[in-house]
Amino acid sequence: MRRFLLYIASVLCFSALVATAADRYDEWLLEQPRGSVFTLSFKRSVLFNKKIATSELGFVCDQTDKLQGAILIPFDGTFENHQEVIPVFIQKSSEQYSASDLLQKWKSGIDYIFLESQNDVNALTSFLKANEADGAKTVHFFFPNALDAHLRTSNHIIVNVSGFSNGFSAFQIACGLSLK
Repeated sequence: MRRFLLYIASVLCFSALVATAADRYDEWLLEQPRGSVFTLSFKRSVLFNKKIATSELGFVCDQTDKLQGAILIPFDGTFENHQEVIPVFIQKSSEQYSASDLLQKWKSGIDYIFLESQNDVNALTSFLKANEADGAKTVHFFFPNALDAHLRTSNHIIVNVSGFSNGFSAFQIACGLSLK
């Protein structure tokens, strides 16, 4: 699975360079970058250190193997954590904790983190759908960063949830996965 997610991370990073069929669900983009591979992703760009930096949350499936996972690619140059497991706290509000917030253990890639457990991916998608249904515009991902003690000690990624439910339903249909 790790090799699959490494492949998928490269697909997400370089999908802008490849012409693909795409459908947009608000700020979520459903693409088929290669044969049996589908991605549903949200990208956010900001000005960071006088450069444009991009973060991305992506869901990926391979129809051939019926594999599904999630990848979070932090802003360019902001993540270098060599721990095997990365705790990720996902909140509806950036300032207030709620009992419905989600704490997950993601795995560390080179400059990204990923979920490969189907139960964890299901919990994440349920959380995003529930927040969208409750009228939330965004959710907040917090996770540790080990770049430099003088820089921020954690990453904060904001993801828009508008359109996620429709995009994820289309993603599941495209992947041939059962709808939940």
